[in-house]
Amino acid sequence: MSELISTVRQATTTGVKRVLRTANDINSIELAPGYPVARWRNDKVVDIEERRFFRTLIAKAPFWADVAEAIKSDFNLSDVFYQEEKARGLCFALVSDALPVSLNSDNRWDCSRLELAVTRFEDDELIDEYLEIVHASRRKHVQKHADWIKHRIQIIVSDGMELWNCRKKLFPSLEFCDQVRQQLQSLKTGNPMLQQVKNKLFELENYCKTWTTGALILENFPSKVTPESES
Repeated sequence: MSELISTVRQATTTGVKRVLRTANDINSIELAPGYPVARWRNDKVVDIEERRFFRTLIAKAPFWADVAEAIKSDFNLSDVFYQEEKARGLCFALVSDALPVSLNSDNRWDCSRLELAVTRFEDDELIDEYLEIVHASRRKHVQKHADWIKHRIQIIVSDGMELWNCRKKLFPSLEFCDQVRQQLQSLKTGNPMLQQVKNKLFELENYCKTWTTGALILENFPSKVTPESES
């Protein structure tokens, strides 16, 4: 647990909010046989500052499990797997564009990036794809993501209206029609779609700022892009 606390503390020094969304059964997770998190939290042998810091982290936000299913529905996600195991917490991190942190309990978690197998619905079909996300289980992992964290903090917007008002600054290579304005302004504070819409717009911006002539090459986009229907 000390390494997890150190990892989260490092993240907060880079500007990440001092909030840790956890599973609602986190207190029952065993750190060692017969030694769950609940006992660690009350173990007087453990550094008291670490225990206090952990309590403040998990007290400031709802459990991710309380909102994960609703988010999956919004994004037509079926399941997210890491190394063939269902990873609900990583699913939440993926769609909310948050920094996932893990207990470094196994070599597979000792990575600064994770490759996920994602299954989603599109046009009544199941689509399988692989996505890479940032991840941290050590302080040095957070340090590797310093630029990613800094960039993410700089472009935080509270709702679709603010995203629309900042469009010329954030997306100078894109032109928006009135219909897009209406769609963006319908995204209220707290809507998990907001983060994903922003991410897709940045993908378009990154492509278009170097695009001069010719047709769009859809295969060059990080996400799947489909052309406009002829109907």
